[in-house]
Amino acid sequence: MVRGWVIRAGAPCLLILGLTFASQASACSDVSPCDVDGGSYFVRPPAGWDGKSLLPVVFYFHGHSDSAAVTIADPYMKKSLDDAGILLVAMDGENRSWSFPGKLTGSRDDIAYTAAVLADVKKRFPVDNSLLLASGFSVGGSMVWNVACSLGNAFSGYAPMSGSYWEPMPTDCPGGPVALRHIHGTADRTVPLAGRSLRNGQFRQGDSNESFRRLLARNGCPSEPDHVSTRDVLTCRTWSAGSCSGSKGAEFCLHDGGHTIQSQWIVDSMNWLRAQRPATAKR
Repeated sequence: MVRGWVIRAGAPCLLILGLTFASQASACSDVSPCDVDGGSYFVRPPAGWDGKSLLPVVFYFHGHSDSAAVTIADPYMKKSLDDAGILLVAMDGENRSWSFPGKLTGSRDDIAYTAAVLADVKKRFPVDNSLLLASGFSVGGSMVWNVACSLGNAFSGYAPMSGSYWEPMPTDCPGGPVALRHIHGTADRTVPLAGRSLRNGQFRQGDSNESFRRLLARNGCPSEPDHVSTRDVLTCRTWSAGSCSGSKGAEFCLHDGGHTIQSQWIVDSMNWLRAQRPATAKR
């Protein structure tokens, strides 16, 4: 078979490539930050990785007052992502938060920082571009929405949790249609589904339902989902890529909890993204 022939003929090249990636990867890790223009990040490949195989990757944007160091040290996230064979990229917000339209509290361009980290990770590791997920929680989830709007297909999918656009919401997204799965708690009081005002009206968290409605319009999806399903504590409304003119699927999942996250939801979102791939990419 052609596939087998390519692997055999390219074995020396693959060996060299693997050594190159291993050398680059050793320059930074989960204990030594990787420096890029505008900041740094931590990275951890899954336990048992052979140093050359393509890796599914999660870029994780932390919540307010957290950091990349907190993310990379989280034992629950480590176990879940290790078990799933996922490389973790722990993004680091300026002053432990993120800046985007409606929340311009920092001096750094966080979209440019994200693009710089993405380019750096691809130099260091063999990234599976079809399984490249941006995920985040709370204000980190809001950052993910804004990265999806600006960078679009730079990532193959997005999985914000408990955070959406802030006001004013973008009226146009240059990134085009994107595959996005949003998770939120119906009892969330920190970032309510309907949003809320902060600092005497200086800021306003946006309505997550309106954020998602705009995503559906951007993706060319119908107003009603293809199906509704319950998986563990999540009830999810699903729009398949085939039902959307932009050929990108979308999913909105709710649970009856508050402002909370489970590391398994990140893995579930990666599995959802895996299901979005064309059949030829799943082999």
